[in-house]
Amino acid sequence: MNRRIVSLAAVIALAVVLSGCVSLPTSGPVVESGGTNRTDTRRASDIDARPPGAGATRTEVITGFLDAMTAWPIQTSVAKQYLTGEASAGWNPEQETVIYSDSLPVRETAGSVSVQLTAADRLDQIGAWRGAMPKDELTLTFHLAIENGEFRIADPPDALVVPASWFRQRYRQVSLFYFDPLAQILVPEPVFVPLGDQLASSLVSALLSGPPPLARGIVRSFLPPGLTVGLSVPVDDEGIAHVTLVGEAPKVTAEEAELMLAQLAWTLRQDPSITALRVNLDGTDLPLPGGASQYSVESASAFGPAGPGSGHQVYGISRGRLVSGPLGELSVVTGDFGADDAGLVAVAVRPDGERVAGVDLGGRRVRVGPLRADSAEALTTVLSGGQYARPSWDSVGRLWVLDRRSGSAVVWLVEDGEARQIDVAGVTGARARSLIVSRDGTRLIAVVRGPDGDRVLGARVVLGARGRVGLTHEASVVRPPDGSRIADLSWTSPIQIGLLAPTSPGVLSEVDVVSADGATVGVDALSTIVTGRVIGFTASPVADTPMLAVYGDRYIDVVRQESYDAGSLPLTQLDYAG
Repeated sequence: MNRRIVSLAAVIALAVVLSGCVSLPTSGPVVESGGTNRTDTRRASDIDARPPGAGATRTEVITGFLDAMTAWPIQTSVAKQYLTGEASAGWNPEQETVIYSDSLPVRETAGSVSVQLTAADRLDQIGAWRGAMPKDELTLTFHLAIENGEFRIADPPDALVVPASWFRQRYRQVSLFYFDPLAQILVPEPVFVPLGDQLASSLVSALLSGPPPLARGIVRSFLPPGLTVGLSVPVDDEGIAHVTLVGEAPKVTAEEAELMLAQLAWTLRQDPSITALRVNLDGTDLPLPGGASQYSVESASAFGPAGPGSGHQVYGISRGRLVSGPLGELSVVTGDFGADDAGLVAVAVRPDGERVAGVDLGGRRVRVGPLRADSAEALTTVLSGGQYARPSWDSVGRLWVLDRRSGSAVVWLVEDGEARQIDVAGVTGARARSLIVSRDGTRLIAVVRGPDGDRVLGARVVLGARGRVGLTHEASVVRPPDGSRIADLSWTSPIQIGLLAPTSPGVLSEVDVVSADGATVGVDALSTIVTGRVIGFTASPVADTPMLAVYGDRYIDVVRQESYDAGSLPLTQLDYAG
């Protein structure tokens, strides 16, 4: 299946004029759309599942079972009536979710009944995206037995199997917030949860389940294991969520309580009705900082996943020199990177705005030094002799650099001035063109060139013993249509990336905002067209930061269509920190 075509069918049908743009929501709360093209689940009619009828054929039992799994609000008691008693007792539909785009008619054979799915994707038990089902698993085969004179299913798959159209109307991608291994920054883990009146309960329940399986060892939770939500998470008229956590829990220190509250606050703030929370842990109110009676969802901003620094300062290169400033007010920096002979071809500024990594000598050297000219520190060469792409910083000061040498890429990690190679499956040794790392330091995204177009690959960063850094297996984030090239990419939110792809070089380019975990169904993965000779695209994971299409003589906010003149500083690169 061409997953990109299937998953983006609804959003590519946007009315986009060649010189205009659409709003690209890349952060903010989960809200219910009021538009006419999307069903508002708070007003959607309930779907009542139908139990099996007397004398139902084998085909009717299978069809009825699949239909019963689309009951809304979600419940599986009717679906269980299609199973044998033994199968019903052991069936675990919460183990995973299978989302299929379409299916062929049910087929009966001598010993079984099968359903052929044309294409399907999976979520794990927490709701994290796990990608497309292999072709050899797209046939669901059911064996039936006769029980009390009726056909019943003896071997149902341990999954909730639902159509993509049903899923898109009733689920949304949200983030569960955990901490990085050093407990310095929150890490968003994208998952899907059902919308409706129980959104707050769904968010907390999913958070208490712990990190998704593929994120374990990458993030950590300070919510004690074994806890569950009380009956629900009610939200009162003042917007206060009352979180009751049930189960045996160890004594929590004030520091641990603060980290627990940060996870809960950032997770619950995605429900726009919630402004604050109170937490009761096993019958005792969790102590709040300063003895407050409630904890604002904005209180944990210091742990935010975008890291330190403002998102509105931009940095670029003009005539080989580093320029910086607010939008529309660029000037050449003082110091080594702003010198007439700086010779920069690529540059990256650390998220806190204190240090710079500059690539010079035609791309063959990487030097690191302070941004401010008043520092006595000299520039330090950290890499030389390669062909280096624009570097990328994470919030703890690690510098990631892609060496594109002769189409056989090498990924370098620079820590405390020391560089070492990192093996990234699918990137190392390939024709990799560019690389970015998330501010929280847990996600790496790379563009790899192939004969039929570019692939965008993602890997998770693992902090091992003694601070050693490794990476997990490769995972395809998105594959553009055959022949498409990615000219630039940037983080648009902590869990989304923007891709710039020329559709007609020098005339038209497309900006796609996609999920960094590869999810397609149920994600607002929107596209827009920009015109002219675009040289780059930049955005920031900091909320409400403009996304910019960069030209040599100007840069344009692709959402608001505001244009900023570069004036006497023609640009060859423009980016935010990171």
